[in-house]
Amino acid sequence: MLDSNKIHTVISTLNPPTPEVHAAQDNLIRASAQSSTVKRFIPSEWGIDWTADDEHLPIPWKLLKSRSRDLLAQYPPTTLEYTIFLNGYFMDYFGMPHYQSYMTPETPFVDIDARKAAIPGSGDDPVVWTLTRDVAKFVRKMVESKEAWPVFSTVVGDAVTINEITKVAQDARGTRFDIIHDSLADLRAGKVSEIPAYVKLYNVFPKEMVLEMMAGLGVGMITGLFNFAGEELLNQKFPDVSTAKMREFIMEHWNGK
Repeated sequence: MLDSNKIHTVISTLNPPTPEVHAAQDNLIRASAQSSTVKRFIPSEWGIDWTADDEHLPIPWKLLKSRSRDLLAQYPPTTLEYTIFLNGYFMDYFGMPHYQSYMTPETPFVDIDARKAAIPGSGDDPVVWTLTRDVAKFVRKMVESKEAWPVFSTVVGDAVTINEITKVAQDARGTRFDIIHDSLADLRAGKVSEIPAYVKLYNVFPKEMVLEMMAGLGVGMITGLFNFAGEELLNQKFPDVSTAKMREFIMEHWNGK
């Protein structure tokens, strides 16, 4: 099918991170490497370095992403070139349901609709957030580029702390939120405070998987995995690409609601 449709670049957005889904992606990688037309592949990572150790990211299913990455690394660039997009966490979630997104609403830590926040650590750690539509702009630039692809393609929509998100959300809604903080020790132990946004996900993913993911992401934010300061960015390579900023995004979709 890849050859008959003359596919040159495969962009994987397969989700959720289950063994079955990643087995499908690994099969797609192998098929792409065997294809006579496919030359490039972007795996479904879209976030951070999921291969980080447990000290920084205690999420068991990250090993599935590591397996796909190892598989891609087996092929020389002349057979299959690949790049992994690092874009932090998706900004879309903080506009939903008022912002039209094709993402499952995996809203982390700040539930603007319910006016509740469960903040990892102090909440002062810089975190990168990027709108999916802005990620797509950079993907297009890389697909069109004739230059060799780097292993990592890093983009930053905006870099703000959870505390800053909570403040602008309160400003937009005109009321104070119920706020609690989860310690790094609790998060590393898999203990994360439940907010209504997580409960809504239980009919999509198992409860244990949702809470495990949020606890692990909280650890990653505290330990700097979501802070891309000092990294070489596609923003610098493609300065004509504009990105949404968190404060304006939240105010646009929540002000007065």
